[in-house]
Order: sequence, then C-alpha cells, then structure tokens
Amino acid sequence: MLPELDGLSLIQQLRAKGLKVPVLILSAKATVDDRVKGLQAGGDDYLTKPFAFSELLARVQALIRRATQAPEPTRLTVGDLTLDLITREVRRGGELIELQPREYALLEYLMRHPNRPVTKTMILEHIFDYSFDPQTNVVDVLVHRLRSKIDKRTAAVAAGHRARGKPEKDTAMIHTIRGVGYVLRPA
Repeated sequence: MLPELDGLSLIQQLRAKGLKVPVLILSAKATVDDRVKGLQAGGDDYLTKPFAFSELLARVQALIRRATQAPEPTRLTVGDLTLDLITREVRRGGELIELQPREYALLEYLMRHPNRPVTKTMILEHIFDYSFDPQTNVVDVLVHRLRSKIDKRTAAVAAGHRARGKPEKDTAMIHTIRGVGYVLRPA
C-alpha cells in the first residue's frame, strides 16, 4: 500500500537484483494469505499492526543476528592443536589424539574460548548440563584426563630439553587459574 510501488513488488525487485538485505514487513494486512504472499515475495518476517514495540525490536534484532552471522567453522585451531568438527578428529602437532565424548566436548568448549578463563560452573553447565555443586570434582577429573592427552608430550619434550642442556620449553596448553578456572592458550 505504498504510493507508487507496492511493498511486495519492491521486495521482489530487491531479491531479483540479488540483494540479501533483511526485510521485515510491517502491515495492516493481517490475513494468513497476506502473510504468506509477503514471505513468498522475499520478506524475512511479517508483523501486523498494531504491534508491541518490544516485539518489533526483538524481531529486528533476530533479523540482524541471522544476517550478520558468519558461517560456522568446520575446524577449530589453537596453536598446533586442531579439532575437526565434522570428523571429530583432534590433532596436536599432526598427531592424532583419541578423546572420549566428554573430553571432546570440553576441548571444543575451551577451543571456542581460547585465552579466556572458563570457570568450573561454566564447564558444569555446558558439558554436564547442571548447575554448580561445590562438593563435586568431576570438572577437575575431566580437565586432568584431557590434559594428560593434550599435553602428554610436555613431559617428554621437557625431558629432551633437560638432556640437551637447553631451557625447558613449556608446551602445556591447558592452564589452571587459581580461584577462577581454566584457560586454553597456545604453547
């Protein structure tokens, strides 16, 4: 119901030109057929009048989120550690590392937040799907198991450096931050 060109024709012209700009249709036309025509013309969302401003704001934010979302990576890399999200293979320095499902989930979580402290509560909620219980040590045990696999060459490398009289190079990637939690840093 625009003066010279109706909104649906305008949207169709935008789409025909290959423009992928998000389109939210605000209209007094509220029938199912009207909404279907609007979405089929290329609209991304349809909101009928009258509407609550909070709903309009939420819909605009959702459109922006979808439009600006970068494609999900298929591989995470931190230093010489790589995690393939498709094959679920983990390698450090090219060497394949076998992980149990929760170890893999923890490593993926840490690799999605490199160089940022991750609390035990965050790990419990993300990996175990429950709230923090100060009496449990499941996070400590899981981190220890993951460390033993990811950082297992640390001891061998350090021993090799000592044998050659060189300063020891720390190759550990998972670090404890006392009173906070854990952080994954490139070695």
